[in-house]
Amino acid sequence: MKSDLLKALALRAKNRLINRNNKEVNKTASVKIINDSDEEFYQKVRSVLANDDYSLSPMKFLMDENRLMKLDSAGKERYLLETIDKYNKVKAKIEKENKIC
Repeated sequence: MKSDLLKALALRAKNRLINRNNKEVNKTASVKIINDSDEEFYQKVRSVLANDDYSLSPMKFLMDENRLMKLDSAGKERYLLETIDKYNKVKAKIEKENKIC
């Protein structure tokens, strides 16, 4: 169920990005600054990168299902995109650390 929800959210976000020039009214969006020093999230990303079981769908493992189900549709999309952005930043940081060692 959670993977189907994530697929639907990603598809809606993608369609919104593709069709944003077709809309007459531009909506403003608020941006949430994500704290990159979140140790729990960092450890989850480390385990995702180390474990092949989560390599196909890391977002399913990284996102909090209880928080996701409490959000409205726009909130769910925003939470998914924030988590993807945070994952990419932490992944790049881990890869950089591994190159240095």
